[in-house]
Amino acid sequence: DYEQVPDPENIGPHVLLIRFPWVAAHFLWPSYNEAHPRNQAYWYLPSGPWPAQLGDSFLNRMIAEGVGAAEAAERYLRLDIASAARLERRYELIMDAQRLRDERSGTETADFIERHFRDEPLFVSPDHPGLSLFLHLARQVYTKLGATAADLARVETMVRKTPFPADELPIHPGVARHFGLRFWREDTRYRHLRSGRFTAEEYYRRYMAYEWDEMIHEGLALLDSGRKAEGYDMLCKGLGRAPHHVLGLARFGYLLIERGQLVEAEAVAWRAAAIDASEPDSHAALGHLFAALKRHQEAAAAFRKALALEAGDASVWMALSFVLDRLDRTEEAFAAAREAIRLNPFEPGWGEHVERL
Repeated sequence: DYEQVPDPENIGPHVLLIRFPWVAAHFLWPSYNEAHPRNQAYWYLPSGPWPAQLGDSFLNRMIAEGVGAAEAAERYLRLDIASAARLERRYELIMDAQRLRDERSGTETADFIERHFRDEPLFVSPDHPGLSLFLHLARQVYTKLGATAADLARVETMVRKTPFPADELPIHPGVARHFGLRFWREDTRYRHLRSGRFTAEEYYRRYMAYEWDEMIHEGLALLDSGRKAEGYDMLCKGLGRAPHHVLGLARFGYLLIERGQLVEAEAVAWRAAAIDASEPDSHAALGHLFAALKRHQEAAAAFRKALALEAGDASVWMALSFVLDRLDRTEEAFAAAREAIRLNPFEPGWGEHVERL
């Protein structure tokens, strides 16, 4: 349902063109598709914190009317959204459109969505599928591309999370109850910009206040651009305001390790892992800490936890290889290094490590 990006005239007459459908579940987010009125591009976050994918038209109206954050969240949670949004009719129209896209592309997604959307979070936000739906679609597309059964098995082994941004848009409690979503609970929490997980009410309040840990994200971007002193200072200020930001804490732990402040680094790394055990960076930070302390068994265990959550991180595979080498587990170290190089064959210096093994 999007305009075709490549122009067939520019890609040649003998190219195999494979169509696949856009997948969406807008019936779960009836107020979707309107960015936050204050949303803007930042040099380190071009899409802004609340683009249309994460926007909410009801809350935007509350902002326009000058309603306070707490009152707006309360009004929204009390709203009879099933009636206001005509959820059943919306569901029928959206699923009919999905079936039409399936027919035009020769794939099957609508039946999969209907079978599973009540039992598991097939989408993290309206247009972004979660892992199981992505893999279901990927199997079909990759098969059309000529992928073998072994290729598909490897995809399922390596891809442990959706390749789409992890940001989640809360499902309104009234929507969840109307459709009988069995994976949903009253205390379900949603991730935003890796700043943590928030209940729907907390998320709505943050949205109303345009609260999104700006200083931490700028600090992380400064570090990534090589401006370490500025990044360190900005990250310190940001964590002072948002001490539970897992990614910020994990990265701060790395900086403390580099500075030789290992006691402080251990406290920070454990704190990050305790806040969100599903964040691979927190386990990787612990792994690097233990490696610096020459506690190689613990380092290997922490790196493996990180890889169980994100198996495509080449740097963690290589870090695991180094600690396994320290433990004289040469075959395992060699296998981990090969996996790192398979994922990132252009990293200078890794080949020397493999040759030495």
